[in-house]
Amino acid sequence: MIRLDAPPSWPRGHISLLASALLVLAAGAAAPPLAAQSGPSVRNAEDLMVVDCLLPGQIRQLGRQASFMSARRPIRTTQADCQIRGGEYVAYDRANYQTALKVWLEAAMAGSAEAQNAVGEIYAKGLGTHPDYGMAFQWFKKAADQGDRRAMINLGWLYEEGLGVARDPAMAVNLYRRGAGIEDELLYASVVQAELQQRDERIGALEADVARERATSEALRAEVARLTTQLEERRRALSAARSELEATRRKLEAAKQADDVALQRLLENSLADQEVQLARQRNLIASLERRVGEGGAALVARLELIDPPLVAMRGRPAAVVRGAPGERTITGRVAGAGDVREVTVNGTAVPIGESGLFQARLQAAEAGTPVVVSATRPDGGTATLEFTLMAVGSDGAGMVAPATAGLALGKFHAIVIGNDRYGSSDYPDLRSAARDATAVARMLESRYGFQSRLLLNATRLEILSAIDAMRKTLGENDNLLIYYAGHGELAAGGEGYWVPSDGLSGRPESWISNRAISELLDTLPAKRVLVVADSCYSGTMTRASVPVADASVDAAGMARWLKEATSGRARLALTSGGVQPVPDVGASGHSYFAKAFLNVLEDSRGVLEATRLYQDVSAALALATLDSPVVQEPQFAPIRFAGHQSGTFVLQARGGTGAGAP
Repeated sequence: MIRLDAPPSWPRGHISLLASALLVLAAGAAAPPLAAQSGPSVRNAEDLMVVDCLLPGQIRQLGRQASFMSARRPIRTTQADCQIRGGEYVAYDRANYQTALKVWLEAAMAGSAEAQNAVGEIYAKGLGTHPDYGMAFQWFKKAADQGDRRAMINLGWLYEEGLGVARDPAMAVNLYRRGAGIEDELLYASVVQAELQQRDERIGALEADVARERATSEALRAEVARLTTQLEERRRALSAARSELEATRRKLEAAKQADDVALQRLLENSLADQEVQLARQRNLIASLERRVGEGGAALVARLELIDPPLVAMRGRPAAVVRGAPGERTITGRVAGAGDVREVTVNGTAVPIGESGLFQARLQAAEAGTPVVVSATRPDGGTATLEFTLMAVGSDGAGMVAPATAGLALGKFHAIVIGNDRYGSSDYPDLRSAARDATAVARMLESRYGFQSRLLLNATRLEILSAIDAMRKTLGENDNLLIYYAGHGELAAGGEGYWVPSDGLSGRPESWISNRAISELLDTLPAKRVLVVADSCYSGTMTRASVPVADASVDAAGMARWLKEATSGRARLALTSGGVQPVPDVGASGHSYFAKAFLNVLEDSRGVLEATRLYQDVSAALALATLDSPVVQEPQFAPIRFAGHQSGTFVLQARGGTGAGAP
């Protein structure tokens, strides 16, 4: 539990609420039951879950006399819809990979790329068993070879993570590009990651080797200390051996001068033995120094630049700031600050906060200022982060505003969920979730033109019904933002859930899993979906398949980039943290994450693209908790198994000011 102020402040749950958390119902008022909106076929929440449905074949006429039955067709749809259409299915929560395969395998064997990708996802999910990434790779490749974009993204993820195939970041980037249907207009976060990774691969290899031999960092420290002690002992032994060697040489010279042949031969043999021992001591010391260096590398912290964020350039990674050249503040984080003796920026030591954050003032030149950030351990192990700090343009807003023209983005809808009150005594009531959700819904409506639905203290059926109702509301080019604040759970095996207001402790069937939400998002017609959760989400891929802008381009280039980046199908998630509790209330009356999110929305002008939203929220959250022991690191990535195809999500601010937080 995390307490941030005098009154008790409950954490919002362990993980996962995220995945698709839920949306805005008409500002301010609690929503009426929604089951009726989905039609009489919906009897309970299970009817709204997505299943693998095998539709019956159709009788088709061939000429005047011949008729035949077409093959059965597999689809993903809700349980209620499958029932209405006379399909065959197994309920989602009871599904396993064998029953799911029965639906898709026949079509996959017949050559359907869609079915082949579905089979690959079944193996990658590991329904009822452990994932089989080797089989997933084979089926994704079959579908990708036929041009299936979704399979290309899935295949790229396997290459990037080294699952079922040898790790190959370059192949992953190429597959992400092909999946987006582009040539070279879009850059990806993986470009920056690959460049940084190439510099760190040697250290990373040493870390992996040592990590396999040591169960904990404490064991590593003990090993380094032991090796260091041995090294000092060997150095002392080497010094003593050198002294003995010099003494023997002096005796040998004296024997030569005295013409004592017998003593001379004896001393020569002794000298040869001592030289051999000296060489062995040197080799032993070199080996120990190498092992100490490996241990230090494994323990050294990793560095991250928060503000300004690193962007992909066609060259060295850069941190780009808008405006005239001049002095700028950079903010970064060093993970594992307790293991670091010193952080330097271009050779100057900077103070490190309790949460590992640091800041420095640097000159940002138009031509670029080289920056080297180094973290050093007490035993001398180091990690470095190198980039170029660039000042581009004179007005950031002026660079973005012209890019809004000509973007055909469809309508914007939102479902905003805020759960404060829980029926089970095992879930303590929260103090800011409903307030956060209400403020977010108001901001999205007044400042960004969203049609929003606000759900306060929503039950499982109400949440699922609100999402299902979007099937009839959303068009193929529309946008959906889902915001969730409330309790979350993490079950055995790492599956994450959000807990509705009627959720029961220890009863996963009364929660809503991230995987179920991902499946629901996959079946919605909207082109672009963004889930924002003041909680955690375990159902995401890495950020490498998200397009990122080259911040050095002009307004026309930004317009072209936005057009390309919004043309692909996007299913993205932005969460308040990783797999840990997050605080309920900050000093503002909102959670730290919600306040940072609202501030970014209020301050934005023109187009706010999802990656920039994540970067700005991360920077605002880092600065808000600069001196706080609570470390919140927002996460941003595509949602697995939700149909992401390398697109992005954008928000367009309207004139006037936002409503802000009440």
